[in-house]
Order: sequence, then structure tokens, then C-alpha cells
Amino acid sequence: MILDHLLDLTTAKKRNLTDEDLKQFENYLENPSESTRLVIFAEGKLDSKRRLVKLLKRDAQIIEATTPKEQDLKRYFASQAQELGLHFVGDSLDQLLLKSGYDFGELQKNLALLRAYKEDGQITLEDIEEVVPKSLQDNIFDLTQMILKRQIDQARNLVKDLRLQGEDEIKLIAILLGQFRMFSQVKIFSEEGQSESQIVASLSELSGRKVNPYQVKFALRDSRRLSLSFLKQAMTTFIETDYAIKSGTYEKDYLFDLALLKVANSV
Repeated sequence: MILDHLLDLTTAKKRNLTDEDLKQFENYLENPSESTRLVIFAEGKLDSKRRLVKLLKRDAQIIEATTPKEQDLKRYFASQAQELGLHFVGDSLDQLLLKSGYDFGELQKNLALLRAYKEDGQITLEDIEEVVPKSLQDNIFDLTQMILKRQIDQARNLVKDLRLQGEDEIKLIAILLGQFRMFSQVKIFSEEGQSESQIVASLSELSGRKVNPYQVKFALRDSRRLSLSFLKQAMTTFIETDYAIKSGTYEKDYLFDLALLKVANSV
């Protein structure tokens, strides 16, 4: 028997079971059926004050599944690569992690692709670019570079491809807005005298999650020639475009293309 999303065991406010259901479940746990194997999935922090949790901690095997840290992923896949006869040259492993979004499943898939692609097992940065499929984040990075270089035709072609792939303008605006927000934050911290590693730490604390150092590295490089007034205006343009699209003022593809033009022309 599998119970999924049982938030009643966690500190989350949402509940799926009534008080009566919980009481019956407690009674069952006190005297479970010997022929039943019960598996419970409960995402979130277990509420140790609940009697149900106390019973499970007493009698059940609890396995904590957490998202692997970046260094843990790197060590694991470096070991996996060695077993597969692969050798990452230079920063190619870091680039694989970055392009795979630090996702365990994506990393496994892309490692298999690289193994099939390179018979000699020597994996370079060029191999990563050639083999690993571009993620949406990669495409947004490319789109941002085109905007900053005023490559309007290339930007339009990329946006057209993204639309054909089913990506929505509102989603693209949200990611672009996040990109330009990072430019602003990185520039502010840099002008305050913070080093690259200090900026990573500051952004991680600010966002409540570990910020990818490579994203900061590229943002630091690109933001050096951008003024804070330009970045502020660019973010305002994206916010106003998002509102206009959701309000149904004009066709969303027209509004999105217009926003790209406005930002590119103000660089």
C-alpha cells in the first residue's frame, strides 16, 4: 500500500485527512497487518509533535530524500564518468552540470549521450556544447546576449523557435526578468566591492537557495558595461509587458517582440 503526498505528517498547514481518519490511522499503526507493506511519501518537514509521526519514528524505517548538493553531484558524476571510461577536460564537467540544470536525471541522460558520442572518452567543452541539448535557460541566455548586442533578427528567430516548442511569452518574460534582476544585483554587489565568491554568497542568502557560481560569473561579465538605469528600465519594460499581455491589450507576440526592441534599442 502506498500513501502519497501525506502532508498530514508534516508541518504544512494543508490536510488531507479528517480527525477521525487520523485516529483510525493511529489505531492501525498500533496494530498493523503483517501481510501489508506500507510506504508513505510526505514531502516537507515531519511534524515531530504529531502522534502519527512519533509512532512512525518508533516502528518504521524513515528515509530522508533531499536534493543533492552541487558538490555531491559533482563527486558522484565524476565517479560515474570514471567507471564509464570518460575523462572531463578542463571545466567540461562543470559545464555539463550547468547545462543539465544540476538535475540528477538530466545528468544521467547526458552522460550516456556523451559516452555514445566520444569513443576515446575525452570530453571537452566543445563536446558538451555539441551533444547536450539546450535547455530553456540556455536559450534565454542566448536571447539575452542577442538583446544586449542588438541582434534583433537573431533574437526574433530564436523566439520563433521557442514558440514552436510551445514556450509561452509570459514564461519567457518571467525568466528574462530574472536574468536582468540578477544583472542588477550582481552589479550593485560588485560596486560595493564584493568579490565574485562573496556575490555568490550574498545572492544565495538573498534568494534562500544556492546560486550557481557560473551564472554569477557570466552575469558579472555582462553587467560591467550596463548601467543600473538601463537595467531598471529593462525590468520595468518586462513588467509592463507582462501586465499588458495578461490584460489582453494587444496580441502577446506583438507585445513581446516590442519589449525586446525597446530593451535592445536602449542598451
